[in-house]
Amino acid sequence: MTYVNGISIAAIAGLLATGAVAGEFGKAGPGTTEPMISTPVQQAAPARFTWTGGYAGVGVGYGRMDFSGFDSQSSGVAGLFGGYRMDMGGFVVGGEANLMPATLGTATLPGGDELKWGGSLMGTAGMPFGAEGRTLGYVGAGPAFVRTSGAGGSENSVGGTVALGVDHMITDQIMVRGGVNYTVINNVGNTNLNTRTLGAGVGLGFKF
Repeated sequence: MTYVNGISIAAIAGLLATGAVAGEFGKAGPGTTEPMISTPVQQAAPARFTWTGGYAGVGVGYGRMDFSGFDSQSSGVAGLFGGYRMDMGGFVVGGEANLMPATLGTATLPGGDELKWGGSLMGTAGMPFGAEGRTLGYVGAGPAFVRTSGAGGSENSVGGTVALGVDHMITDQIMVRGGVNYTVINNVGNTNLNTRTLGAGVGLGFKF
């Protein structure tokens, strides 16, 4: 066996062959690429709508008024509403005024008094829901008023009302609504009627 500096030629050949094989395994085959790991793109959550601001609109409704000792009466009404809300982040509070200057149908009460107009002032509280919080369910309560006119003159009567409603923002400014209310007012008109009114209505509003 032949030796070079004490190392056999056979041993040197074996080392060279091993290195060649390792080099071949380290080469990428034709047409192959390194595997790519893609990171999923997270979709941004839709911006939440804020209910803070003033609003006003018009509405129509229908109600049944019950009287103590007399038959009930039903009629339609048309009116205006307006208010202001503050969005507390998941909870919305505000105040609202309603004025109903027009009746659609019977407006003469038992005893001959004519119903001239009605209105209310309410504090409201509610919670938004939906993907962007554009729908608001709320409750309201406060004083209610009616004015009547008859042979004995005009009369203003005060009672209370509670309401349950849903408002929905079609756009950032246009709002639609629907709701129900229950109103109690005693000593109405010159005949001092005790009244109980259950009503429902819809409306269209604008948010400032």
